[in-house]
Amino acid sequence: MSLTNFIGSELVIALGRLDASHLLGPWRGHLPKDCRRRAKFVPVLYDEKHAHEHAELCLLIEGRCVFSFGHAAATLETGDLVVCPARQPHAETFVNPGVGYRLVWWSLHGEEPSMHVTRYSRRDGFTFEYQLSFTTLPAEVQGRLGALRQVAGAGKVPGVEELREMMLTLALALYRRVLEGGEEQLDTRAQLVRRATEFVRARAGQALALVDVARAVHVSPNYLTALFRTETGTPLGRFILEERIDRARQSLGEPGASVKAVSERLGFSDQFTFSRAFKRVTGLSPRAWLDKRK
Repeated sequence: MSLTNFIGSELVIALGRLDASHLLGPWRGHLPKDCRRRAKFVPVLYDEKHAHEHAELCLLIEGRCVFSFGHAAATLETGDLVVCPARQPHAETFVNPGVGYRLVWWSLHGEEPSMHVTRYSRRDGFTFEYQLSFTTLPAEVQGRLGALRQVAGAGKVPGVEELREMMLTLALALYRRVLEGGEEQLDTRAQLVRRATEFVRARAGQALALVDVARAVHVSPNYLTALFRTETGTPLGRFILEERIDRARQSLGEPGASVKAVSERLGFSDQFTFSRAFKRVTGLSPRAWLDKRK
């Protein structure tokens, strides 16, 4: 399905069908564990400690999934909308490997609000279908983002009609943009990968983990990992390692450099870990690499 058809048809229809029975969140009686069959959560790409400094909304538009909310898991059904306040631990995974599902995430980050669509299937695993920025939408539409942030942080259950109107307004604003400028202009997946790449290269001289990169571009580590591999053909973890080892080679080439000093400077936990990582990329230990250069 094209991005145009997804927003203008599938997403709008899903939001139009939203009702009180499918609204889940941090309110008594509306917690996923209260309203849906409890389930066992088995981490696949990220664990139940996952949380953001900003609120998120999660809409299940296809299939079923297991959703962990505050370390209590439940099975979600198509049409369920989960409101996740800032710093609320949450995670999702499949019910079983043969049951696919599709989620729309509304990231309410204060500076870079966005919407992204993810899918799980047995054949492809987790994939990142679309990444759409809300930052270019008109000012009057931006107000709906502020209202959604208030809903996510409020201590009472929001009105479904009010919530539906806010989300539909944002969806239709995106739809107008894609009709005016084309799908390539609106889909920001390539931009997200470029930002992640730039972040890694700028910090390759220090300890760096997948979660650090994901936090910098405001998406979950598993989504960024899947997207990065799809867009570049290289696993993000491998790219980080190669960039750090490239920096290590530059440092080892400096006069008087030692393996121990370079290892410490680049933030490796110890010299053995550094040597093992170096050999994984170059096929040689740091000392063998230095000897070969002489």
